[in-house]
Parts: sequence; structure tokens; C-alpha cells
Amino acid sequence: MDQLISDLGQIVGPRHVLTGTDMARYSSDWLHQYQWQPRAIIRPATTEQVSEVVKLANRLKIPLVPMGGNTGLAGGTCGEAALVLSLERMAAIREIRPKSKVAIVEAGVILSNLHAAADAEDLLFPLTFGARGSATLGGVLSTNAGGSNVLRYGNTRELCLGLEVVTAQGEVWSGLTGLRKDNTGYDLRHLFIGSEGILGFITQATLKLTAPPKNATVLVLGLSDMDAIMRVLERIQSTASLLAYEFFSELAVSKVVEHAGVARPFDTQTPFYALIEFENDSESIEAALFDAVEACMEEGWVIDAVMSQSVAQARALWRLREDISETLTRWTPYKND
Repeated sequence: MDQLISDLGQIVGPRHVLTGTDMARYSSDWLHQYQWQPRAIIRPATTEQVSEVVKLANRLKIPLVPMGGNTGLAGGTCGEAALVLSLERMAAIREIRPKSKVAIVEAGVILSNLHAAADAEDLLFPLTFGARGSATLGGVLSTNAGGSNVLRYGNTRELCLGLEVVTAQGEVWSGLTGLRKDNTGYDLRHLFIGSEGILGFITQATLKLTAPPKNATVLVLGLSDMDAIMRVLERIQSTASLLAYEFFSELAVSKVVEHAGVARPFDTQTPFYALIEFENDSESIEAALFDAVEACMEEGWVIDAVMSQSVAQARALWRLREDISETLTRWTPYKND
């Protein structure tokens, strides 16, 4: 073990090989439902260092487990008796290209940091979800995260143009093309997206950016029963192209209101709720949505409704959905998504 720690220290620097009590925050999942005992935590700073660590682990036949922001809820970063490879130091946004609308980023970039960098160029990286303030892009790609805007923009797979990956043999595969129309050969990036580190470790990515939506507006509906969820979606989608459609239960809302200090959307309590986000860029769109909601009320599917009138109100309504996971952590819930 001493020799292993010494060899790893020569690759990444002794300060970035953690053992003993220094491993505590890397030895449990976000819900604290799973605990494990790694051999060591390795924090490389470059793709070359990742490659050398993988080669060393191969020679010694020691398992490796990648870790990003450790925001998963299924124990995917469990590294019992393994070397846990944290990519938190590889957190550079290497380039934003406004004209071609792409970003080149390292795997340890926190999702919200990419949002801020894109926003500074009046662009949008459309993938978003509640853990965006700590989830990293390597983990997002490795789990092919869907996020809240999947209806409009697709999941992570649709937002990735290229990858750089260290394979299980320690070889570096560089496929960081920024081409949107690339019809040459095999598209290997799709093997690694969603593979959760089984086939290799993602170290960099080229990601699509887009223009931000105009006047994104949030509508929260109180629904009568489970069947109403899909009926309302079908009716609303026939009226407007949606950015997001999320549903949650009264039980979830009650916990968010009680423990996160979030206000109820309206006084009426209903069994289920739907949160709808749409691009409110014309009076005709808003009028058509009002008509659709009114029709849903006449059918008995919708009991009450509220629509945001400002960016602040839209963010407050989104908290009803995004604060659910954190609010429920104390009960170790079975998570339905």
C-alpha cells in the first residue's frame, strides 16, 4: 500500500492522493444510504495524469471508480476497495465559441458554471436539473442525464458533439470535434455517453450551446388524479411547443413547503401537480394556453392554476420541483422520476 501511494503521488502529486479520514466525503453517496471504504482518492489535474493512473491500476489489477459531483442517488460512485478517481480538479471551461455555439469543457466543470459562462455570451447550455450547482459534466455525460428541458432540447446525448476519453487500457481517445455535420466512420462518443465509466473515463467534451428562450414562463396546474397528467400534457402540447413538463405529488409539495420554506402555488391542495415551462414570445401563445387550460378545467382534469409574472416568480415555482430531492433526503426515499 505504501508503494502504491508513493507511485500515485509521483503521477498526481502527493497532496492529491487522499487516504484515511481525508477520504470521508468521497466515501458515501449524496443520500448517505451507501458507504464504502476506498483504497485511496486520486485527484488528477490532466488527461495525461488520468491515463497514467489507469495504466498503473491495470498493472496492479486494482479497480477504478470515477467520481464527479457525487450527486447520484443510486450508489454509482461506490468504490469499495477501489481507487476513486475524482475529476474535481479538471474544472476548466477551455473555450466558448459564440459563432459556432459550442463549448469545450473539462469533465470536472460544474454544470451551473457552464450555464454562467454561456449566459455571459448570451447563449444557453439547455441541460438543467436540481443538482446543477454541484453535478459535474463528466458525470452528466456518463449518466446521459435527461434534465428538465428534455422535451425541447433532448437529453445529454443530443447536446454532445465530441469527447476526449481515457480508455480502460489507459489510452487517450480524442474525438473533440465541433462539427455538427460529421458523417465519417463510427461515432464512438455514443458508446461512452451513458456508460457510467465502465468503458472509459470522460476527461473533456465539446457541447452544443443554443440561443436562450424568449420570456420563459412557468405555469403550475393542480391536477385531479394520475390519469390527468398525460391528458393535460397531450392537450397543452397540441397548443404550444413546451420547454418542460414536470409532475409531482401533493406529498412532495407538502414536504417542500414545510422543510424548504417554499410557498404553495395556490391555496387549493390537489393530488398531483404539473409544472409547465413555455416560451411566451407572443400574446397569441399565452391566449392559446389559457384556452387549453380552461378546456382542461372543463374536463375536470385541472382544479387550479397559476402562471409566473416575472423571472423571480418563475424561479420560485421551479423550486416546487427542484427542491424535492434535497427535502426528502432525511427519509432515504425511493425516488420516482
